Amino acid sequence: MTHLVPLLVAMLGFTGCTLIDQRTFAPSPEAKPPSAPVVPATAIDARTPLLTIDYTVASPDYAELLHYAVRAAENRDPNVQYDVVAVLKDMSEATEGQEHATGVMRAIMRDRVPAGRIHLGLRSDPSLTANQVRVYVR
Repeated sequence: MTHLVPLLVAMLGFTGCTLIDQRTFAPSPEAKPPSAPVVPATAIDARTPLLTIDYTVASPDYAELLHYAVRAAENRDPNVQYDVVAVLKDMSEATEGQEHATGVMRAIMRDRVPAGRIHLGLRSDPSLTANQVRVYVR
């Protein structure tokens, strides 16, 4: 009798279990295929720009501010690399964005920074109210 108690307890413990067979691993016929993963919205660039030039006006006056920012970056690291990125509301304005970024690149080159250390980029952000050129250092 004392041997039956542990056996009875063990049997009662397994009453909620199911046997493992092929149906255990096969998807049920009414199961829907997995949907594409939802990608959360991320910032265009997680870095903080050295300078952001906003084109709410046709020709913003950024030369002096850019000069001081470049000099400060160069004093900190004489081999610093610059990413000049035109950020557009719509990619249909890509030509205009390239012109703005190239103008900023030329202004940086006037501060005696070699063209090989300046990298141009073009991105879109539909949430912008006006096109921008952002200057990042790396």
